[in-house]
Amino acid sequence: FLEDIDRVEALVKTLLALELWRERILFLNGVSGSGKGKNDAAAIDEEDEQVEFEIEGGERDGQEDVVEYYNDLNDVDGGEEGTEGDIVPASTRGESDGFESREGLLASRLAANGNALRTAFILHAETTIVSMLSLIFYRRIPVELSEDGSSGGHDDTLLSLIDYCGRQLAFLGSDEQSNPSLHRQKHPLPSSRLSAYLETRSRLDEIQDSVHDSSYRTAVASVTLARYLCENANELGPGLLSRMLEVHDFPLLMVPLIEEPPWTRRRSIERRRPGDGDVISTTTIWEKLDDHNEWKEVPPPDLLRLTKLEGQPWLALFHLLTARACRESYKLDEYRKSRLMRVRKYLHETLTDQLPVLVDVARYMDELSILGVPPVGRGGVHNRSSGGVVPSGGLLLTRVDSLRESIVAGGEKKKRGTSVLREDDDGEHWKRIAKTQWEEIFSHVTDSNDG
Repeated sequence: FLEDIDRVEALVKTLLALELWRERILFLNGVSGSGKGKNDAAAIDEEDEQVEFEIEGGERDGQEDVVEYYNDLNDVDGGEEGTEGDIVPASTRGESDGFESREGLLASRLAANGNALRTAFILHAETTIVSMLSLIFYRRIPVELSEDGSSGGHDDTLLSLIDYCGRQLAFLGSDEQSNPSLHRQKHPLPSSRLSAYLETRSRLDEIQDSVHDSSYRTAVASVTLARYLCENANELGPGLLSRMLEVHDFPLLMVPLIEEPPWTRRRSIERRRPGDGDVISTTTIWEKLDDHNEWKEVPPPDLLRLTKLEGQPWLALFHLLTARACRESYKLDEYRKSRLMRVRKYLHETLTDQLPVLVDVARYMDELSILGVPPVGRGGVHNRSSGGVVPSGGLLLTRVDSLRESIVAGGEKKKRGTSVLREDDDGEHWKRIAKTQWEEIFSHVTDSNDG
């Protein structure tokens, strides 16, 4: 299976189709994991509770120092206080009527037909495919995927994967206030209010929650896939390398994942004090995603211990900054230099002891700090001994993601000889697909009689 390029290409096509289904068809651009829908803002209650983060220390020596040190090095909240917001069910929002009655909305029909669980399974398939591709690329990237199509290769498949990972990395690095999927993970409802929400939410709310959760977990899984792509940067052709470094700028996409890691959160919980009867105290804890993608409380002494997820962007950055092909292709200017230098303060001894290869990244940062680079828009400089300033300008041709375009355009557009949808008929295109899927697939089965 690992050597079958056709199967790998089929996996990638299925992955792209599932992404489009989640973002374009299920809610017709209304509510999705991308955080672009106007109703996403209403998903967070206006009366958010303010939580005072006061680490209760003094019981064990050195805990306060570790927590303070961790806060300084990994300021995941950007210096602001956290909030735990109420999630308002879609059925109780003022805007939900327009959503549910919109013609062609697949999610409302699935909810009315009792397909919430089936929808969750479909969404989970995207995460599963990303994990399968990571497993395949852990061994190596098949040679045929990195070869140009003119020579019999399938580099268009790898191009689609680079674009997909670029979108997922940008999603994880976005501001959580405009990203409801990330905000839900960072600030979950307390158990006392979560049970009430689960009892009162509608099936449409359940589908929306599945979209947010799946979007987050798929994006987290994509970080590992992106790291394997970066690890094989020396094997990529010039077009693929340019796509990774110039179009999506993978090195800069890793910076927010280190500064504000999406797999780390700090929240307030209620606990009963041992020996005090029914006295309930509020305390603040740190949690991280473990190897099974479950949130697990981390005691203060272990806050600086690196998890597998925390190591992925660092390893990706190591390959992007030290691989010869990347150093010769990545054009540095003032903006890129200033952004990359922001992670230098996190390269402390505790981290390099756990990932010794990061010593090379620290050395690169030290060299970069004294390297003169041109302003933005005036060319770039390669960080190599024989490199100089490369002038900007000239003719720039960008390849089209042919796999994704073939899915977006659809068979009808192909017959008419049009490869790209026009902006004015884009919405109608997705409505037709949603209607077809409903009539031919989902209307005949519910969660209760599925199987």
